[in-house]
Amino acid sequence: MQTAESLLKELPATFPVELELGGVVYQIHSVLRFLAGRRIVLHASDESGEYVLKLFTAQGKGEQEYQRELAAHQHCTKADIAVAPILQHADDQQGISFIVYAFLPKAVTLNELSEDVFPLTALFDLFGRCHQNQCYQQDPHLDNFVFSNNTLYLLDLASVVCPKKPLKMATCLNNLARLMAQFPLEQQEWLLNGLPAYFAARNMVLDPIVEQQLLGKIKKARDYRQAHYLKKQFRSCTMTRYQKSLMLEAAWRGNLSSALAEQPLTVLNQAMQDGISLKKGNSATVVKRELAGQQVVIKRYNMKTPWHFLRRCLRKSRANVSWYNANLLEFLGIATPQPLGFVEQRFFGLRHKAYFICEHIAGRSLADLSDSEIQQPQMLQQISDLFEQLRLHHIYHGDLKASNWLVDNQKKIWLIDLDAMQQITKTGFKRLHKQDQQRFLRNWPVGETRHLLTKAIKAER
Repeated sequence: MQTAESLLKELPATFPVELELGGVVYQIHSVLRFLAGRRIVLHASDESGEYVLKLFTAQGKGEQEYQRELAAHQHCTKADIAVAPILQHADDQQGISFIVYAFLPKAVTLNELSEDVFPLTALFDLFGRCHQNQCYQQDPHLDNFVFSNNTLYLLDLASVVCPKKPLKMATCLNNLARLMAQFPLEQQEWLLNGLPAYFAARNMVLDPIVEQQLLGKIKKARDYRQAHYLKKQFRSCTMTRYQKSLMLEAAWRGNLSSALAEQPLTVLNQAMQDGISLKKGNSATVVKRELAGQQVVIKRYNMKTPWHFLRRCLRKSRANVSWYNANLLEFLGIATPQPLGFVEQRFFGLRHKAYFICEHIAGRSLADLSDSEIQQPQMLQQISDLFEQLRLHHIYHGDLKASNWLVDNQKKIWLIDLDAMQQITKTGFKRLHKQDQQRFLRNWPVGETRHLLTKAIKAER
């Protein structure tokens, strides 16, 4: 049986586990959110039903978050803002405070809903009513809102600020911008359609000047959110496990914990020997292998010579760069095989061999497709859309040859080989984007396919 204190320190490798809390024994089915040493959110059940358990450390930031959670719940309930009912709570039970929430039936987060069924008006109405009632969700990512029985609920109440005085307009716009920054840049025009509902909930009329101010704030919020997300990939959190020492640096998704938590280098070296070879080279070796119950691709970046080691040992490894860039593309909604982890072998801080792990996607490279397959309207449209996404987000791939476009069995395109990729935040992106276009088109020097691709990606001839 697990203790609440042990759960707050380290997650168990497998579920379900038992947890005794407040005199009740719960079956813990999964972790919904985790911040090591501070709080954890669990999906649990007992003989009476299902619950959401929220555990906090009874000191420091954990205790502060527990008190804020209860205060915000009371405030929102009085303001008729939908929040899940609290069934039980207790503070400082052997170093742990906890809240037991009712489990909302058939609840789906806003992250799970497509644009065609998304409750856009309800979301902006909820934000307007929160601001009108002197509170706001300062962490408005889409998993903090759930739809259940046609009602939109507010979650993570420890992050709800209740200043008990009217909110300044600048505060409201900043908060609204953080919400709108959760959505892909490509959806911004659609998203603006929700603004009238927000202002109606506040008994206000949308002012074009205010709308322009909001657009500038959205840009800043997007940049901040991206930077924050990428930093999380290099620390332990709900999504990622992270280690760093003089002999190792590693990060991996939680589902690989059972395989990599103890001896990641030993496991990966064995996987390279046992796996199915996809590529052999002096600088990199690629294999396909089952790891933690799933098919993965492992790419090992080698040190070819002592001179190569001296040139690379103080720089970020290409596996580290690939991990960063794959997470960036995933964050931006650009299709790439899901990044699962990276591991750097080190000698007293000096980088040596490094491994990048991602999901395996069955398919062929674009280079292996026939002209007739590439010329299909669906394929040309995907290529056009991907180049537009790269342009919109100022992404320079650096080696955009056809073999770095993976086409799966459903004809979906995935971008791979990301160790040279950069997001260009300074001038010069147009030139680099053109280089990507030219590198791509060199795969088809002449002919109808080149003509159609040139047109699709809007490249200059």
